[in-house]
Amino acid sequence: MNIINSWQNTNSDLHRKYIGNISMHHVLEATLELHEHPQFASLRYIIEDYTEATNTPFKHKDLKDFSNVVNLRSRTKRNLKIAIVSRNTAESSITAIDFCEFMRQCHYQCEVFYTFPDAQAWATAS
Repeated sequence: MNIINSWQNTNSDLHRKYIGNISMHHVLEATLELHEHPQFASLRYIIEDYTEATNTPFKHKDLKDFSNVVNLRSRTKRNLKIAIVSRNTAESSITAIDFCEFMRQCHYQCEVFYTFPDAQAWATAS
């Protein structure tokens, strides 16, 4: 398991790549660390890239618990775009779409993509 954070544009944009076998715990830990990062307040978008993950870290039942953490984040940071780059499998796609729906309930813009260039084009559009 590896999570690589690549900050771009003077740390206002983040590409986070998940590699290998990822657990819900890993994603939650990375999310909490991001909340504490000094650049979180100026963050415009996050591209969550799961294309090199070897599994789907969330089960549908986990999404509600995870969304509670995100909901807390959304109280201080509402104008955030989240692009999810999903593996192109049925399980990954369904989970990514469900995850996006929870993000939208937290007042975030969220879309699912299957390639990084498509996600980046959406995230950087005005």
